[in-house]
Amino acid sequence: MSADKERKIRKARRVELRCTLGFSSGEVEGDATITNISTSGCRAESDINMVEGLDVQVILQLPDQSPPVKVERASVRWVSGSAFGLNFILFFPSERARLRTYIENIKK
Repeated sequence: MSADKERKIRKARRVELRCTLGFSSGEVEGDATITNISTSGCRAESDINMVEGLDVQVILQLPDQSPPVKVERASVRWVSGSAFGLNFILFFPSERARLRTYIENIKK
């Protein structure tokens, strides 16, 4: 999917942010650096090769937030070199609310 098409179908506004996320699935696990984020997904970069369509569990290490925000299931939507996009599919409402509040505070 092209970046232009990806921007057109986004449901939530992304904000610039640099922090770490951990990801794991039955096939791969590792760390990545988030470059932007929304309540529905993020763009990240990693030395580990990601595959489009892969489902992973994600731990978001947001600055000044403890414990980290846990996303039960996210899907890799696109891959371009070391960069990839994640769509957050499933996480507990309390975790989604923490992420939403964090992002709203960044926008202020």
